[in-house]
Amino acid sequence: MTNRQSNIIFYSVISLIIYALIINHFYPEYFENFTKSKAELSIKVAMDDGEHGKALAIYQQLLEKKIEQGNESSLETAAMYEEMANLYSLLGNKSDEKNYYVMSLNIKEKLKKVDRYSFANTYEKLGEIAEENREYDQAQLYYEKSLSHRLGDTEKDEDEGMITGMHQSRLNYIRLNNEATITTFKKLAKIHNIKKEYAIAKNYYEKALTASKLTFGEDDAKTLEIMHLVNSIRL
Repeated sequence: MTNRQSNIIFYSVISLIIYALIINHFYPEYFENFTKSKAELSIKVAMDDGEHGKALAIYQQLLEKKIEQGNESSLETAAMYEEMANLYSLLGNKSDEKNYYVMSLNIKEKLKKVDRYSFANTYEKLGEIAEENREYDQAQLYYEKSLSHRLGDTEKDEDEGMITGMHQSRLNYIRLNNEATITTFKKLAKIHNIKKEYAIAKNYYEKALTASKLTFGEDDAKTLEIMHLVNSIRL
């Protein structure tokens, strides 16, 4: 191979790399879609076109294949159930929406390693459905479970080392002071307020307020809104 041929190959490769980087920058979905299965691409097209029933039918076919293959108890299947639950919600079918979130939850409870926030998000969705149905005791239970998974075990081992203790303290701080946790505090406060359990409701709003001040700042609109909710409750 001559030097000229080597240079041509070298610069051709460089050109292809640059071209790929440009495409990835301006059209990030290009390579993502390139690696997706035909079914996944069909679901995306259906969703983009607002054809939720069609997307649901494709998910159902994929789900049947997984069941036939004995792969029903997996995180992928649990995620698929939740996508289908969301589609049922868009179609206005609240009953099947709840059923599919419950099926997802049942799978995750059987698995050994599942992200705690995945559990929290599913319980949150079930709480919202129960609240919409005015099943306030059930909604409270789901929201409490969601909060429990978000916060985890905040108890510290007395014998743990300084570095481990500092890391745990930081982790507890992050779990407590974030938008998702604040939202759950507010939802629990709303439920207790509806049930006329005003002291408990105010306590949850105060927790949300403290977390909001640390997360967003004292003068943020989100914080001021929660402050108004705290002051609106008369014991």
